[in-house]
Amino acid sequence: MRRYFYNIITGKSEVVLSFLLRPLLALFSFLFLIAVKTRYFLYKTGIFRSVKLKKPVISVGNITWGGTGKTPLTEAILNRFLEDGKRPALLTRGYGKDEDKVISQNLSGVDVLSGKNRRINALKAQENLILDVFLMDDGFQHLSIKRDVDIVTINATDPIGNGFLIPAGILREPLDSLRRADMLVITKSDLVDKERLSGIKSLIRGMASDIDIFEAIHEPLCFYTVSATQNNVSERKQALDCLNGRRVCAISGLADNDSFFITLNRLNVPVVSRLSYMDHHKYIGTDIDRIAEVVKENNIDTVVTTEKDWIKLKNMLKLPSLKEVDLLVLKIELRVKESEVFYRRLSTLLSG
Repeated sequence: MRRYFYNIITGKSEVVLSFLLRPLLALFSFLFLIAVKTRYFLYKTGIFRSVKLKKPVISVGNITWGGTGKTPLTEAILNRFLEDGKRPALLTRGYGKDEDKVISQNLSGVDVLSGKNRRINALKAQENLILDVFLMDDGFQHLSIKRDVDIVTINATDPIGNGFLIPAGILREPLDSLRRADMLVITKSDLVDKERLSGIKSLIRGMASDIDIFEAIHEPLCFYTVSATQNNVSERKQALDCLNGRRVCAISGLADNDSFFITLNRLNVPVVSRLSYMDHHKYIGTDIDRIAEVVKENNIDTVVTTEKDWIKLKNMLKLPSLKEVDLLVLKIELRVKESEVFYRRLSTLLSG
């Protein structure tokens, strides 16, 4: 049902029922717009108050429903602060705990403050921890904390969906909300042609003429092999061409599964079978049984998945039917083009 609904709002479903539902969804989108505008008005006029923290706050968010790369960008910025000798804290809602675990696994020096009430978590942290900066993942709509820098990410392969707000489309706010942002990062920019990228920039400039726009790519770094005697991804790395001659099943549960499969194709990974799931999918016994069935039917010798999915797929190691199958995790890093310009601009905004 969740996938069917998602197909309707992204225009991927053309069955009769979807045409009947869309007018109703458009009505709810209008009501949602009123709610969004009213909420912003209440904060802007001071009826709802935003708290100012003692340390700088950077928000990394989006205006669409999932798949824009905001969490990988957050991780990249956190890593930059760690390299500069600073102690950052991550404020996250905790709904997508798989992302939190990936960041905790990759960046051990970050205090991950997970919970629905980020305002309370931040106030407690600034009193009890020695911190230099707060990063708020998925924070563009979180108005109860004042931020020093607002960064918005947009997926180049699907920047605004069909242009409608939730639930008729994937927009969480109208496009003119981009005027609140200081910087915008177009992610997965290498997966579209220059003409489409130029069109996206023109669209953004039409809504927010002064915003700083940067491009970013999801760059594959290596594969991690997974040992059947360990619960976590091992430190043993494999080259990106290590799967030549294999028969691979690719598993992905992201908001934008196609990007993962495209990346594997660009790496010439011989994918025989693909299994895709919705974002934040919780793998259960029937899913694992399906994976084992696909492996057997297609003579699969290697399963490849994402870091985010691996957090939830560890039980695969316990299945006798997968005992002879190699399990690999693709490590991907978000890289901002002209990164030094990006971080200089970020520093300027923080100091201003």
